[in-house]
Amino acid sequence: MPEISPEATAKANDLKAKGNTAFGKKDFKTALEYYTQAIKTNPTEPIFLSNRAACHLQLENWVAAETDCNLALVMIGQLVNDNVPNPKAGVKLFYRRGVSRRAQGKLAQAKADWERAFKLDPDNKSVKEDLNAMAWELKKQERNSRGTTKPIVKTTPSAKASTQHVTTTPTTTTESITAKRTNIPIQIVDSLPKEFDFTETSSPAPATTRNNLRTTSAPKPMPSVDPVAPQKSASQRSESPTIPVSSAALSPSSQTSSKIPPLQIAIPNSFPRTPNLYDLTQLIRRPPSERLEVLTYFFNNIPPQQLPSIFGRGGIEGAFIEMFLDAIIVLSEDLEHTGEDEFVERSTQLLKGIAACDRFSIAKVFIDDKKVVKAFSVCDNIALNCGEEAGHKVTEVQRIWKSL
Repeated sequence: MPEISPEATAKANDLKAKGNTAFGKKDFKTALEYYTQAIKTNPTEPIFLSNRAACHLQLENWVAAETDCNLALVMIGQLVNDNVPNPKAGVKLFYRRGVSRRAQGKLAQAKADWERAFKLDPDNKSVKEDLNAMAWELKKQERNSRGTTKPIVKTTPSAKASTQHVTTTPTTTTESITAKRTNIPIQIVDSLPKEFDFTETSSPAPATTRNNLRTTSAPKPMPSVDPVAPQKSASQRSESPTIPVSSAALSPSSQTSSKIPPLQIAIPNSFPRTPNLYDLTQLIRRPPSERLEVLTYFFNNIPPQQLPSIFGRGGIEGAFIEMFLDAIIVLSEDLEHTGEDEFVERSTQLLKGIAACDRFSIAKVFIDDKKVVKAFSVCDNIALNCGEEAGHKVTEVQRIWKSL
């Protein structure tokens, strides 16, 4: 490691402080520039690389984030093992590298990183939640990958089921293909064998031959099923003429079923009384014309304490988080029917319920930070008119979101 002068160390620390300020303001691009300058000024400090990796995660620069974590782990000697004086120094690096690897689809490597982070800091709630979610996600991936390669089972006529030979490599040589060829006798007949003739009716029908194939009459049509039309008597039905088999007989206009009106399937436009994951998924797909009604439903009709059970072990997705944030932002513009105190209470309960869902810390990475800031800013502004207690509630929920 090169020796760094005290002046360079002080300048690098000052750049880091500016980067921290920009990061706190969600200005991740500016923070990234400050951390980069700090690294150039003092390339021996791993925390600069760790902070820049956090910026890369916020900007979705997944490969760059992984690279910075690797360099920092090399500096502190924890890239391979944790036999170092301060092993907890690598917790953030392993966690951040795991986030970047998961975003790249490297699920097994991400799980390994989070396992090392959890081993170093078992009390870290974010690491524990993401590790549990990753275990479920890997099982799901394994289930989806099963059955992609079907084995070929080869048996001999005298072999029993218990002695079947299974191979996953089919024989493709010319010799094996030639050996499998079998001569199949072909016989020309004037009519179909009885077991393949499915045109018989309850009464005997004349034999079908090449001489009379085109003159055979089709079975008599079924009586109308129209409940309004009068039913014919047995004698009237017996006098119905036969219809020759032709394309006209099979046309839609000649079918008696054309009297039945087409089935009308009504698309329900009501909202579910008891929300579940399927219903909420359908709601977020509603057309833009129903956007306000859907946002109102998300805000008023979904019990915040039930959110973890609604989304289950699969965890909450970013699309649902954004829907709740949009509901808070949009409905804050018209509080005519909702009091300010009630709005702040409902908003903080929803935000707290979202944070309690599985995989929240992962889904939060993919949320637009500007939307999160705006939602909390709306709650802060309205809480100013509601007293000190309302402000404390907003601050507490904001602290929870930042800690996860």
